[in-house]
Amino acid sequence: MKSFDVIVNGGGLAGATLAIALARQGRRVAVIEAIARNAPTQPSYDERSLVINAASLNILKSLDLLPVELERVPVARIEVNHAGGFGYLTLKASDFGRQQFGAVIVARELGEVLNQALTSADHIELICPDSLVDFAVREDRVEVRLASDQRLSARLLVGADGNRSTVRELAALPCQVHDYGESAMVFNVQARLAPPATAWERFTSNGPLALLPLADGRLGVVWIDSSAAIAEALQWTDQRLLNALSDRFGQDLGGFSQPGRRASYPLVRQRTPWPVAERVVLVGNAANAVHPVSAQGLNLGLRDVGGLVDAVTGAPDPGIHAILNRYARDRQADQDATVRYTDTLARAFTNPSRLAAFGAGLGLAAHAAWPTLSARLAQAAMGFREPVCSLARTPPQASGTGIA
Repeated sequence: MKSFDVIVNGGGLAGATLAIALARQGRRVAVIEAIARNAPTQPSYDERSLVINAASLNILKSLDLLPVELERVPVARIEVNHAGGFGYLTLKASDFGRQQFGAVIVARELGEVLNQALTSADHIELICPDSLVDFAVREDRVEVRLASDQRLSARLLVGADGNRSTVRELAALPCQVHDYGESAMVFNVQARLAPPATAWERFTSNGPLALLPLADGRLGVVWIDSSAAIAEALQWTDQRLLNALSDRFGQDLGGFSQPGRRASYPLVRQRTPWPVAERVVLVGNAANAVHPVSAQGLNLGLRDVGGLVDAVTGAPDPGIHAILNRYARDRQADQDATVRYTDTLARAFTNPSRLAAFGAGLGLAAHAAWPTLSARLAQAAMGFREPVCSLARTPPQASGTGIA
């Protein structure tokens, strides 16, 4: 039986980042991943446009996971509006003493960086493709059985295995699940007159629409609607899609053209109130899955990674009860607030009630009118909700830039 300090079940974006961070501490880490790293079905490393906020950029930078060749497009301005209602909010990073709120990175390209770091690290063993089927907790370790019948042991087992977490189910950790009955359709388009470094979030009665800046004047589109409507839209001709996008967006950016390949993802909210058990901890979507409005999902997972790294730093045994409880307590407020915030936004602007629509518009207007509210919103969106993990703290020499 091979022995490790930590076993990470799931080698997606959050799991891979955690494994790299733990290996940098000198810990021996096993990463179990069911899907081959170069498989076209690898869900974490696809063509999605990821908004990586300032805190998450700091985390990746601190772990040397932002090489200069990794293309990232800054987001320095965010435009938020409500279709068919009043309320408009513009957030500019310069108003908060920063160059940018974050940056847009293609998931596939970040995945390539993580893959290279995983395979080149001295203290990481990547077990792929294989899957965890069972585990048993002993007094000083957890023993894992894989589908290949290989046996592993470690001081700590981390579930970073996504929405349908096997670790969460086997540990019997209660999880509150809500199916929105919605899906997100993602693709990219050319926009001839799109201003640089600008992202848009438009709330419509059918669901939010986000446009994210990419290289060469392209925009990443995140289009949310009922799952039935998205299934239909996936079959539209390119021209019908472009016409519908123009109608839904409601602004002229010189016209949309050259749509890329479309993909879709069902949307659920999941909240695991206490994501730890004996020698077991959940991070990322295995613990909490949020609506993609405001682009908080991966960023929340990376903050889990940073929080867990802080909790185990210097501990000979990273799986002891006191460490995992401290991690859960420290992360609880941020997880609660992020799940609640994204869920409220997702529901408020699609509520058919006129009173709800008025309240949502009033909220946008209030944030636009009062700088204190805007500053609070910007700080949370950038990922700097206390307690801020060590990896996310901006080094003094980078103060004011928003990234390390």
